Amino acid sequence: MQKNTKIAIVALAGLVALGGVAVAHKGWRPGGHHGPMGFEQLAERYDTNKDGKITQDEIDQSRTSMLAEFDADKSNTLALGEYQNLWLKLHNQQMIRDFQHLDRDANGQITLDEYKQPLATLVAKMDTNKDGAVSLDEMRGHRHGPMDGRPKDQGQDPQ
Repeated sequence: MQKNTKIAIVALAGLVALGGVAVAHKGWRPGGHHGPMGFEQLAERYDTNKDGKITQDEIDQSRTSMLAEFDADKSNTLALGEYQNLWLKLHNQQMIRDFQHLDRDANGQITLDEYKQPLATLVAKMDTNKDGAVSLDEMRGHRHGPMDGRPKDQGQDPQ
């Protein structure tokens, strides 16, 4: 396989991963968009007194409680299996939001068209020369554009 072909395959794999992340980060709110863990999700998880603020004490208490809940052998540590159960519980709401985002007609099922649409839209946006494929150059051109919300001409942050 030629080097350029390998680069294109790796780039496309990255595009697919970014598309999955873009879908996962959308959350479910008609017309809404927020990051991987927006304030709403943080508040849902940590604002235990529901005052609209999250304190370090609330976070610490919640984390202590979660560790205790999933520490099956009461060792005050989490083995991989115990952590897996905690992780699944914490990410269940995001999974539901992702499912609802994909389920455009809200019928409780995701069709192939619904499943394919987010990446099809992403490819269409990134395919600037309209050849039906996304090249490494097109991906580079979008690196600081639509994918991360910064204007295309804005370079990387200075170190």
